[in-house]
Amino acid sequence: MSNLQEGLERDARLVDEHIPKKLTIPEIEKTAESLKQFMTLNDYSQARIARYIGCSKSVVSEFLRGKYLGDIDAVGNKVINLMNSVARKHRQPKNEHFISTTVAKRIGTLVTQTEAFSGDEGKIALVIGDGGHGKSHCLREYARANRNSVYIELDETMNSTNLFSEIADNLKIDSSGALSAIAKRLTETLRERQVIIILDEASGLNVKKLNQLRQIIVVKARCPLILAGNCDLLKTVNQSSTKRGYESLDQFTSRLMGVLNLDELACDNDGGLYTSEDVRNLYEYGGIRLSVGAVNTLKRICKTPKSGRLRTCNHVIAALHTAKVVDEKGIIDTADIIAAIEQLQLPVNVWLPITTIEAGEVEGVDSISMLA
Repeated sequence: MSNLQEGLERDARLVDEHIPKKLTIPEIEKTAESLKQFMTLNDYSQARIARYIGCSKSVVSEFLRGKYLGDIDAVGNKVINLMNSVARKHRQPKNEHFISTTVAKRIGTLVTQTEAFSGDEGKIALVIGDGGHGKSHCLREYARANRNSVYIELDETMNSTNLFSEIADNLKIDSSGALSAIAKRLTETLRERQVIIILDEASGLNVKKLNQLRQIIVVKARCPLILAGNCDLLKTVNQSSTKRGYESLDQFTSRLMGVLNLDELACDNDGGLYTSEDVRNLYEYGGIRLSVGAVNTLKRICKTPKSGRLRTCNHVIAALHTAKVVDEKGIIDTADIIAAIEQLQLPVNVWLPITTIEAGEVEGVDSISMLA
C-alpha cells in the first residue's frame, strides 16, 4: 500500500509554502490579486481574512491595494499559506451530504419524544456515548434542521454563570450580570417560546449544575433539555440521592424522559449501531465502492470501545480516497483498511489487534482475522 503513502504525501509536497520566504514585488502583486479572486470565490470578507491570518482588517485592505508599508513578507506568506490550506481541504474527497443513519434516527426520535412529553414543565433526555459515535454531528444537524432547537457545546472550564450566559447568548438573550439576573431573563423569555435546549460535552456537569439546569430550564422555563456526554454523565446522574448534597438528583431523574446509551447499543449482537446500508451510504462516494468485507470491518470498528469508532472510519476512508491504487480499482477492501490503519499508526490497533492478513477476500466473507 505504498500508494496510500504517496496519496497522503501528494499535498505535503507543498511544504515549502509554509516556510517564510522573501517575496519579490511581482510575487506580492500576484499574491494580492490571487487573494481578491480567493475572497470572491469563497465569499470571504476582509474581516474574515484578517481574523484567519492574525492581523487587522486595515492591514488586509492596504495589502489588497498595494499600499501596505509594514512587514509585507510576513503578511504575504500568511496569505499564501491560508489560500493553499483552504485549497488542500477543498481537494479532499468527501461525502458532502448529511446521512440519516440509524444513530441519527434514534437521536431524532429521542429529542422529538422529549419535546412531545414536555408540557407544564420540561422533560430531560440523555444521549450517552464515548467519542466517535457521531452523536455531536447528529445533534448539530438536528438543531440546524429544526429551528426551534439550539445546540450548545460546553466545556469544563465553565462555572454556573458562564454556563447560563452561553445559553442566553445562543438564544439572543441579554447574558450580562449575575447568574440570578441571567436566569430570570431566560425564564421570562423561554416561557413565551417553544425551544429545545441541546447541551453537548455535558460529561463535566456536576450535581449542582444539573440541579440548576433542572430548576431554571426544565421547571421554570418549561423547556425540553437534551444532555449529551460520555458515561461520566450517566455515572453522575445515577449516584445515590441519599448522599449529602446529592438530594436534588431525585428531582432530576424524575424528569428523565429517556436515556439513549450508544455504548450499549454498539455492542448489540444484532449488528450494533450502524447497519451495512449506513456504512455504504457514509463511505461509498466519488465512484469508490466498499467490498462486503470492508463494510463488516468498518462495522466492527464502530462496535469496539476506545477505537475511535466512526471517527476512525472517517480518517481511514478519507486517506484511502487519496490512494492511487484504490482510485484505479474503484473499490476499498478489508486489506486496504488494515493497511491504512497500520500506515497511519492509528491507536485503533491497540483495541483491534491484527493477527493475520490472508491473501484475497471472498465476497460475503470477511477473510481477515482482526480481533483477538
